[in-house]
Amino acid sequence: MNKSDQYFILKDKRKLGFTQYGKLNGFPIVYCHGSQSSRLEMHYDLSFTFKNNLRVITIDRPGHGLSDFNSNGTILSFASDTKQLLDYLKVDKFSAAGMSAGSPFALGIAYLFPKNVYKTTIINGFAPYTKESKQHLSKEVKLMLSFAKSFPFLLKHLLKLQAKQVAKNPQKSLQHFLKIMSEPDQKILKNTAVIEVIEGMYKEAFRNGSKGIAYEIANILVKDWGFKLNEIPVPIAFWCGIKDNNVPYEWTELMAYRTNKVTLNKCLNEGHLLLFNHAEEIFIDLSV
Repeated sequence: MNKSDQYFILKDKRKLGFTQYGKLNGFPIVYCHGSQSSRLEMHYDLSFTFKNNLRVITIDRPGHGLSDFNSNGTILSFASDTKQLLDYLKVDKFSAAGMSAGSPFALGIAYLFPKNVYKTTIINGFAPYTKESKQHLSKEVKLMLSFAKSFPFLLKHLLKLQAKQVAKNPQKSLQHFLKIMSEPDQKILKNTAVIEVIEGMYKEAFRNGSKGIAYEIANILVKDWGFKLNEIPVPIAFWCGIKDNNVPYEWTELMAYRTNKVTLNKCLNEGHLLLFNHAEEIFIDLSV
């Protein structure tokens, strides 16, 4: 099963794009993609989903891919969108996973619907943006998030330019996007199957321009999330690559120390793309 262009019409008439990977009758796992990405973000080798009876549901957040923009979008409104989709799919009990900037959204789902969420996994997760957390950022990421926080109009302009470059020359734009990644990530990126996945999810993120991406970074990720980490009653497994140049591993530690029912997995020789090396064990851990 891999119907990549599915969508659902929400109660407010917005379109919500999604894709399902693996077995239709497998244990459901909602996967929240990273920033400047889309529902197409998933491992190139899906054999682990069939072998372990898993059903992975990936969802375009508002303004990404097939999903309509939401001018009032929040982390918790996306959680409600997700629950509407899962009710439509007749999914009651499920787990949630978040990669990078998708992590707040996976945590929001667990916070808002704890009776439905079996477990949550956070992979190189974006942490609440505070004075404490931003001191761990690389120069490039700190600059982008500073623009988002203090000069959102500049971020909006930069992402508009990026969207034009994606439309004109996606390979060139992607190389610029990937160049800050660490040595372990650069080794993973030598795999052409990985590049195909990343290029596909990246291009799809900008299908309708950059409005949704800019809004998410400036109006959601660097603002108050609407809940506290210690208010989440669901078990959470954290994974981080110590050599991650995109999201510092210290952010994972900050979240883990503030969350209940925690498992912390540190991968000493991994970077931001550790999912490509550890997908099976990460997703198995999310199943019943």
